[in-house]
Amino acid sequence: MQKKITLILVLCVVFLDEMGLGLVYPMFSSMVFQSNGLMANIGASQLIKGLFLGMLYAAPAISAFISGPILGAASDQKGRKPLYIFSLSLAVFGYMACIVSVILKNIWMLIFSRAIVGIAVGNAGVVGATVADLSTKDNKVKNFGLYSMASGVGFMTGPFLGGIFAKNSFVVPFIMATILTLLNLLLIVFFLKETFPGKIKNKIRYLESFYNVKKAFQQTQLRTIFAAAIVFCFAWSFFYEFIPVSWIEHGFTVKQVALFYAYGAGIYALSSGVLIRPFVKYNNYAVVFYSIAALGLSMVGCLYMQDRFYIWVYMAILNFLIALAYPTYSAMVSNSVDENMQGEIMGMLQSVQMLAFGISPILGGMFLGVSTNTPMIIGGGAMLLSACILAIFLPKVVFKMQ
Repeated sequence: MQKKITLILVLCVVFLDEMGLGLVYPMFSSMVFQSNGLMANIGASQLIKGLFLGMLYAAPAISAFISGPILGAASDQKGRKPLYIFSLSLAVFGYMACIVSVILKNIWMLIFSRAIVGIAVGNAGVVGATVADLSTKDNKVKNFGLYSMASGVGFMTGPFLGGIFAKNSFVVPFIMATILTLLNLLLIVFFLKETFPGKIKNKIRYLESFYNVKKAFQQTQLRTIFAAAIVFCFAWSFFYEFIPVSWIEHGFTVKQVALFYAYGAGIYALSSGVLIRPFVKYNNYAVVFYSIAALGLSMVGCLYMQDRFYIWVYMAILNFLIALAYPTYSAMVSNSVDENMQGEIMGMLQSVQMLAFGISPILGGMFLGVSTNTPMIIGGGAMLLSACILAIFLPKVVFKMQ
């Protein structure tokens, strides 16, 4: 019973964390590309605006890439709770710095502030390790699905409210994100029971993320999964972060962009918690392969579905498929090691993912100056490449359903 209560609390924390992120996430395209945004008086070209947008997205991902494995390994050494307190305290400071940046209309300061928030976002590896602490091998996929569901519901609620708050001022969503993160911190301090008393005397290296990427590809049984994961995350980031630019080009307002993000996150949450359950009984490798392949085809197909009606359709399909793929391969990685290495292995996975999330926005910002269709072309193509990696190097397990 205590494990269930702790899991519910952790899911509440994930919900509030993602809600805070979601409040500000859909605004960045509008802040950079709309005529009344942060770059209104600079007179920058589409290429320069795309690069700045890419840096806004890349800054937290690169920071999380560096901090993720450090926080994960430290949680194996010191316990999960102290790392939650540290990371969330830093996030509160980062969001406060974002507020000042938006008031001053200083995009460089905003990028730096986002990097601070990104260090805190690196606690995703700690969250993954906590979920693993509270799970058995039999219910791990289910619990990771609930984790994804909580994340999706938070990210659904955040953009919807953010779109409303940002109607008159871009600063209000950052204020709300600060308040939510502070609430999150208080929940951890007063109510979270430690799930793993620190007892692993591992050495923490500050460049652990780079060693982790190297170690990830030295894991014989996981090398292909990590390779597919890095391409998968690159593809999804490229598509999902920059597709709003195409919508804005078709006349969407910041509120409408936020609405579509909220709708997609809602489908993701419903899928993670309920709709994917009939599929988790099948071979995890096969589930991941077919969902990623379908994602790639669907993303490329978005080129031919620019009408708003079709956006409702393909956002539902894409988010269902992401909800099916992500918790499944996360559980596959977690199940590959024993309970004493959960923080390390989830930090390793976090490093691989954050590397992709950091590279993707920089390249995406550059390509946006060429065409606003690149999220669909390059994102979809990379997703199909991820599926091909699994099919080529793991054919015996990928095409076995049971």
